Amino acid sequence: MKQDTQSITNDEPNDGVLLPIGEVSALTGVNAVTLRAWQRRFGLVIPARTPKGHRLYTSKNIQEIHEINAWLAKGVAISKVKPLLMSAAKLSSEMIESQVVDLWGEQIIALNAALFDFNQHKLQQILDDAFGLYPFQLLKEKLLQPWLNQLEDLVDERLDAELILAWLKSELLSRVGGRYAFTGQAVAARMAVVQLSRGAATPPNSARTKSLFSLLLSLELASLRVSVIDLGEQAIGSLPLLQGRLNVDALLLIPDPNHSGSEQTEMLTVLAQMSFPCRFVGPFAPTLISLSAFWAPSMTDLIGQIPSRSMGKVNISHKGKGKSIGVSQSEQGNSGENNDIS
Repeated sequence: MKQDTQSITNDEPNDGVLLPIGEVSALTGVNAVTLRAWQRRFGLVIPARTPKGHRLYTSKNIQEIHEINAWLAKGVAISKVKPLLMSAAKLSSEMIESQVVDLWGEQIIALNAALFDFNQHKLQQILDDAFGLYPFQLLKEKLLQPWLNQLEDLVDERLDAELILAWLKSELLSRVGGRYAFTGQAVAARMAVVQLSRGAATPPNSARTKSLFSLLLSLELASLRVSVIDLGEQAIGSLPLLQGRLNVDALLLIPDPNHSGSEQTEMLTVLAQMSFPCRFVGPFAPTLISLSAFWAPSMTDLIGQIPSRSMGKVNISHKGKGKSIGVSQSEQGNSGENNDIS
């Protein structure tokens, strides 16, 4: 279909680099929803616009995003970043330290209070704010991973431990379904996840650790626009039954601790039969020394090794300026909040 010629509506950037929001998200690790929220709520990262309202980012915008990420990693709340960007060269170390708060510790305390009270509204409100304002990898490192690790110890002696974890699983998984669909972007990959079962040989604490990791993995894959098939707990010997029946780009396996040598030999035999990549993930994956070739890299790297499922881009020439603006078809739709165009 013929595309209309587009031009930016504000001053042309000096270096001429113009990228749509989807590409900027991939470059910086900050999803489109968060970039829109930074602009709308805090006046951060103001892009150019096409006549139809689509955002186009310059290299200066991308540098600003990296600077924001650096401040966030130091513990500065997003609401306090703008003054630091405007006067960073003039700030003393004491002034900078005054802006650093125990943001994540406060959030963990609030999440635990909501969780133990089964307060759905409060729990989801905290998570909505966090997911909307911060890049996922930062959330994973500073909030989600520490929270879930701490939670294992907090519920260990509680009679209602399994009820709490079951309720948490329901609430977190409710955030996973359709997350990529709501951003108007195509699915990046399809993956299946299996928790390898050893039956009665699996210690209860190890099963809990695997379950919590599985929740974190689901959230991470959703943030990367991966469609996930959760196959629950399965024995390694059942995996060949998936051959020719499961259309996925990769199978992620969450092992138990201390698999025996014979079990690892069986795993190697099974994995050699599979027609799609199989990778071990989770806290116990490094214990499979003889299967190190099957350890997963980071999820971002793993997805990067998969041929793209995204729809192709349409290059729209900016006549008279010698520029080419790549806008993916999925980004041309209205995918923003409150009719905020991409």
